[in-house]
Amino acid sequence: MSSTMIPRSVTPESVRRHRRRLDEIHQSDVDMRQADDLETVVDNIFDFIEMPDRENYLRYGIIGFVLSLLAGVVVAYGGGSVGVAMIGLVGLVALVWIHPPIAGYIMIGTAPLIVGFSRDQVLPRLRPNEALLAVLLVVLAARWMIVSREIKLRLHRIDFVMMAVVAAGFFLPLITQVARLKPLSVDDILYALVFVKLGLLYCLVRSTITTPAQVRVALGISLLFASGLGIMGLMDSLNIAATADRLHRFFPNDGFIVDDGRGAASIGNPIGFGVYQAINALIAIAMLLGNERPRWLIGVAAVCTSLGVVGSGQIGPTLSFIVGIGALALVTRSVGRLFKMALPFIVLALIITAPLIQRRVAGFDGPGIPSATRAAIHNQPVNTQGESLYEANPGSSWDVRLYNLEMFFMPSFRDTDNVIWGVTPQARVASPREGEEFIWIESGHLWLIWSGGIPLFITWFLFIGVGIHTGRRVLRSRAGPVGIAAAATVGALAVVNTAQTFDPHMTLRGTADILYPLLALMMVGYVDHQQAWRGSRLGMIRAARNDSAALNSAEFANSAELGEHTLEVGALGEANGVVDVVASDPVVEHQSS
Repeated sequence: MSSTMIPRSVTPESVRRHRRRLDEIHQSDVDMRQADDLETVVDNIFDFIEMPDRENYLRYGIIGFVLSLLAGVVVAYGGGSVGVAMIGLVGLVALVWIHPPIAGYIMIGTAPLIVGFSRDQVLPRLRPNEALLAVLLVVLAARWMIVSREIKLRLHRIDFVMMAVVAAGFFLPLITQVARLKPLSVDDILYALVFVKLGLLYCLVRSTITTPAQVRVALGISLLFASGLGIMGLMDSLNIAATADRLHRFFPNDGFIVDDGRGAASIGNPIGFGVYQAINALIAIAMLLGNERPRWLIGVAAVCTSLGVVGSGQIGPTLSFIVGIGALALVTRSVGRLFKMALPFIVLALIITAPLIQRRVAGFDGPGIPSATRAAIHNQPVNTQGESLYEANPGSSWDVRLYNLEMFFMPSFRDTDNVIWGVTPQARVASPREGEEFIWIESGHLWLIWSGGIPLFITWFLFIGVGIHTGRRVLRSRAGPVGIAAAATVGALAVVNTAQTFDPHMTLRGTADILYPLLALMMVGYVDHQQAWRGSRLGMIRAARNDSAALNSAEFANSAELGEHTLEVGALGEANGVVDVVASDPVVEHQSS
């Protein structure tokens, strides 16, 4: 019998060793197939649509002639600005058609630049980022119908959670509104449609960015634009070179005062801007921990985005950023290294933003306003409430938050149906005060119940829990850009859940424009990798079982032959008067008996 033994079961160490080998094979295959994303763009330009050869120049000529003719007609009849916009749109459509990942790059990079435009400011009933998303989806759908017509559904549990978010935020609130015979306005539908928009944004990035190299490009684009916005937001908060006044012409700041130390840049909302910068700062830190190059450029991006967090002038995003750094340090097991890396950035940020911090902290002087005083102010004439509240504690925005929650939102929860199914998809109520149109709900977790009731509240924490769990699993199994995106996603979910205590960041512009794409980037190739690993593990188990069965069969056959031989010898000895059967082998003993 051979001395080489085949293991009868797969040990954890062998599984880990095989898993690492699969990662190395996968990474080498990716590097061979796509060494540089720009090369892929060039290849896709030549391999247009379904043309494998590069010889058909006539088709390219016809397409170029048609596009040029269309651009000329638009410029001639559409006016200067409209013509330029249409030419840009035609070029955008052509690029996305040739190379679909460009659609994901555009939404990740340009959405924060245009999300600050309000509805009806540029387009009727739409924000420009919503129109851009619709155009990109139409182009991708048309390309699929003409080129591919193939559906490959490889869904993960996080995809089902996103479906639950859309259902709990859009379908369920509107259905329950109608079922309870409550009036359904256009604003209700528009606010509920935000969940559909975020689901489509996730699907767009999830379906177009499909390789680790493309993930690296997407993260770099996000950091590039976020760094510029971080400097712009810091200048906005300090009103350097009248930046606040100039930005307010195009992107109205949600603050009551333009020059109030709250920077918003082009996002137009200081709170959303602060969390947007915090998430991008976590991306930069994760790239540094992942040894991405060039480190000095990523370090500059980390500094700019960290300054942007402080430049928002908001306490909520700053505290959330600290929580996110802690979550990132824990999930990457690099607490000491991250502390050494972040210490110079923290000192530099404190030095640069010291005037802004001093200005913002000064607004928190004075004691809080008791609930009884707020109730007394509520009973006063409407036109004097704001002045009385300011006199009770000048400069404290927290008292305004509590006052608004107690007087305008909490009374609606006395009805049990409103707690279960929500009050309205709108995150606001009409203001009775003079000079103020709406009062916004400034508690994110309370907003979950206000907009979607208990189902949306549960779905939010399911989203956070599944996202963090999946991020940890991806980080442990994938290296490179995908692992970096997973680590940043864990930190980003910790940031958003903390910030949700103060404001509804689940759908807030700025926050949502980076959170859901980052979640999609984390999932690139993970389902295929998981299926390949499970298949290889199952193959290892089956091979081990087959080898073990073959080995047992061989052992039994050898033993049976030995037993028959022994019986023959024993019979021969007995015939000669010698009874001496040696049966030291259990199989022989069994055969002898």
